[in-house]
Amino acid sequence: MQSKRLRVSEDQLSERLDFDNPQFVFKPNEQHEWRQQGPYLICKSCDIQHAVYIGMKKKLIGLEEDGKPIFE
Repeated sequence: MQSKRLRVSEDQLSERLDFDNPQFVFKPNEQHEWRQQGPYLICKSCDIQHAVYIGMKKKLIGLEEDGKPIFE
């Protein structure tokens, strides 16, 4: 059995990025759905995952009405 190889030029592998005019614009939500994973609070409601380091001594026990975390 003979294997077929594709020839790919460097132009096909590289991608041109225009940071002055991006195709995707991140608009964070006003209110976040926070979940604790170890020492981090991770937002589950935004398109891009983001987190905040809170340390090992805090425990998330709930969220206020405006989305602010409540710690124990």
